[in-house]
Amino acid sequence: MQRQSLINLFLLLIVLMLGLFVWLSPEETTQPTQAPLTNLNPDDIQQIEIKNNNGPRFVMQRQSGGWQMTEPYPVQANGPRIDILMDLLSTPQVEALPLPTDRLVEFGLDSPLATVMFNDTQITFGGTHPYNYRRYVRINDRLFLINDLFPHHVLAQAEDFISHALLPENTQLSEINTPDWRLIKTNGRWEATPTNVGITQAQLQEKVDAWLHTWVSKVSKAPKETFTEAVTLQIEGITQPITLGVVRQKKQLLLVRKELGLAYRLTSDSLLKPPGATD
Repeated sequence: MQRQSLINLFLLLIVLMLGLFVWLSPEETTQPTQAPLTNLNPDDIQQIEIKNNNGPRFVMQRQSGGWQMTEPYPVQANGPRIDILMDLLSTPQVEALPLPTDRLVEFGLDSPLATVMFNDTQITFGGTHPYNYRRYVRINDRLFLINDLFPHHVLAQAEDFISHALLPENTQLSEINTPDWRLIKTNGRWEATPTNVGITQAQLQEKVDAWLHTWVSKVSKAPKETFTEAVTLQIEGITQPITLGVVRQKKQLLLVRKELGLAYRLTSDSLLKPPGATD
């Protein structure tokens, strides 16, 4: 009995010592920090250019009202997606070394996957590491290995970086013409044609707001099929109205900006229904 008690006491002492060791140990092991890929500040970036083999190069510029695509489409750019792309600037360097210019093929840099220009800094995307599948990128005469988090952005087409807002922010409408009904603003009040006796100003404004604040599900190149219906939107302060061709497909509706060659995809035709109508 005495022998068993000594053994139990010894085991208890071991448990207490282990507990004391854990209590005195730091909660986290300090990990070495990895340097960012660049020292560029996203707030200082004024222009971004992306080139890849999936379409023409496209350019986006920062303007007072946000990001604007200037090539190949003069339209508002997708600001949230650009913010995600900016994370590339500070993504950690896993490895960094001088660029071996005689081994570009080995790193997939002889025929780059894509290039992204942030102001005057070019980041060239090569292949992936054969074992850990991280991405090789080149900046000037340096070769870096980074986590492969950005290929779906740098391989995107221009249409993927267009804003999903149907109309630019702060737009004010003075007239909406559809094939079946019309809204026009006169002396600060909306009037509908054909006239609906029971319609209220609130319902008319609700329809206008729906057009102003619609976000489409996708922006793509305009289809080759022609359209027989069209909507015209008159923006306050702009002489030329916006014309949107209506293409009805099986599960979606396309509003086509013919002059831009772009189609804005909607999942329903509720915008085209008259004010006060329910889905």
